[in-house]
Amino acid sequence: MDRDSRFDIIIAGAGAAGLTLLWYILQSPSLRSKQILILDKSMHPVNDKTWCYWESNQLKLTPFIHHSWSELEVGAIGDSFSQKLETYSYNCIRNGDYTKHILSKAKKFNNITLLETGIQHFESIDDLGVVKTDAGTFKAPFIFQSVLKPPDFEESKVDISLLQHFIGWEIETQTEIFNPDKAVFMDFNVKQHDGVTFMYVLPMSKNSALIEYTLFSENLLDEVEYEQAIKVYLSDRYQLEAGKYKIIRKEKGAIPMEDRQFSSWYCKNVMNVGTVGGLTKPTTGYTFTRIHQQSKTIIAALEEGQKPPEIKASSYRFRVYDMMLLHILDSDPEISLKIFHDLFKRNKFDSILRFLEEKSNLFQELSIFSSLPYTPFFKSIYKMKHRIFTGA
Repeated sequence: MDRDSRFDIIIAGAGAAGLTLLWYILQSPSLRSKQILILDKSMHPVNDKTWCYWESNQLKLTPFIHHSWSELEVGAIGDSFSQKLETYSYNCIRNGDYTKHILSKAKKFNNITLLETGIQHFESIDDLGVVKTDAGTFKAPFIFQSVLKPPDFEESKVDISLLQHFIGWEIETQTEIFNPDKAVFMDFNVKQHDGVTFMYVLPMSKNSALIEYTLFSENLLDEVEYEQAIKVYLSDRYQLEAGKYKIIRKEKGAIPMEDRQFSSWYCKNVMNVGTVGGLTKPTTGYTFTRIHQQSKTIIAALEEGQKPPEIKASSYRFRVYDMMLLHILDSDPEISLKIFHDLFKRNKFDSILRFLEEKSNLFQELSIFSSLPYTPFFKSIYKMKHRIFTGA
């Protein structure tokens, strides 16, 4: 490859954001014939992440879905609540499957170049985006990047910065003990650590499931602490002792939960996509459907020959909601458990998911808030007023 090559579109990062954008390009008659470069240090498909989302089939991702659940369970303060979903299904996709499927299609196009290389730096020169890599320098009118934090990241305003961190085991058991139609969305009925703590269980069959130990806190734990908590949960809830199951694979992650506002643009011709573009919802960590929405917006602009617009993942109203709950999660884990308990006890799960997806209206949101303890939210508004009343 020419070490100083020009393309029509460059995608830097072949994770969820980059691959999703590529997927929509492949479906666009006016874009899929353009000269496109995909960059990442490695594009080898590995199933080491599970991406979950809920939807009512708007995304039409059936070929990618590894498993779906029609019922969710939440446990908190000694209670347990289960509901069958009416509007949504809860789905999971394995990152390795997603990578393999999309890249295999991309390889059929001679105009699409896949290059494994380290990515060093982005800049804008002569109205072109420029990416410097270990393999050379490449240019395009637009570069979409998901690998480097924006230059103004450290200077951007942030009051609360937590992590949603976890380790998960996918296990197979000797006996059939799981319900493959019901996922444990959050089980807070576990020993609380330094921050809000819960277990997450995704049964794939009657004798296999992904079990994740998850915390909302500032600091990561030693790996052994996560794994010991999984062992205890398997023993306490399912009477599964060592020897009655085998670990098929492991996964781990740390998702930012911040009230930071992210820039849409790294520089003039380089757009931030995915988590570095601020698409991760601060209070849940969910990003996948937002990535699809962002990709559709980008594709629509490119098809019209236009610069993609500034993309804000959340409206002002939902940013305020996120700030309020983030403050409560950070300052008072105990009352946070009460909020989760009352939220799922007093509301339909479909209504909660619609609210978390930011598709609810003000009337529906007021109905949800009226079911929760109100004092913590008033306190959070007071504590965060310097952000809320200046545009969040």
